[in-house]
Amino acid sequence: MNLTRLQTFVEVVRRGTFAGAADALSFTPSAVSQQMAKLEAETGASLIFRDGAGVQLTEAGRLLHEHAVEIVSAVHRARIGLIALEAQQVKRLRIAACPVATAAVVPRALRVLRRRLPGAELLLEETDVAAALRDSRADVGVWLSSSGAADPALAETVLRAGPLMVALPADHSLTRMAELDAEALAATPRLSDDLHWQVQSPASLLALVAAGEGYALVPDLVQAPGVVLRPLADAPTWELRAARPASAVPSVGTGAAIEALRTAAARELRSTPATATLVAHR
Repeated sequence: MNLTRLQTFVEVVRRGTFAGAADALSFTPSAVSQQMAKLEAETGASLIFRDGAGVQLTEAGRLLHEHAVEIVSAVHRARIGLIALEAQQVKRLRIAACPVATAAVVPRALRVLRRRLPGAELLLEETDVAAALRDSRADVGVWLSSSGAADPALAETVLRAGPLMVALPADHSLTRMAELDAEALAATPRLSDDLHWQVQSPASLLALVAAGEGYALVPDLVQAPGVVLRPLADAPTWELRAARPASAVPSVGTGAAIEALRTAAARELRSTPATATLVAHR
């Protein structure tokens, strides 16, 4: 018998209605009805009937339901066991990241990964991410990119994207404007254009902004005390990307890492950021 039809049958009985089963299975009520019709055709028996109280089992339905619950439960336990076994087999996972990613999303992703891969040794390196992946020094990389071009050597996933923002000292007169442009910023130095300031740390860069040394173009991933972000007209966009070597066979570890980074990036989007920086090179 078809497993999907048995699962549908179990949910119909559990929920009491086709609509309830559809919600539980992410199906449409029509799809549930079709699955039940096919199951009855497959068994050659009427399994349910509907009355004012909802779905009721026929005698044949009661017999099949007892076995269907056992089958569906056994399959679920098997899947959980296989996932746990695969997770235990991941001994080490090497993550390469740019400073922005390390500051904004990697710590949260690591918390997710420690639950998902409890036996794995997690290694993190701030480095040139693309080079680390090409040289097999990392299994997964995450970085902020200002370019939409994809690297054919990497299997990339865009985790989050948006326009760059202007980071200004909180007491700067331009913070009163809802949106800035090049003309408004002309009298304020941009830190990336000043050779006196060569910094990579997100906290260090924004400390310079907060001290009034200039402004920076930053993603909205993170913020810092004393710094205000304002939209920029015609701002370039950034993308937070995760990737693995395209030539490598996807593993449980790399899949778990990319999904953890996706979860962390989505959570960061819903929360209040904590620091910021310029777009970092891969």
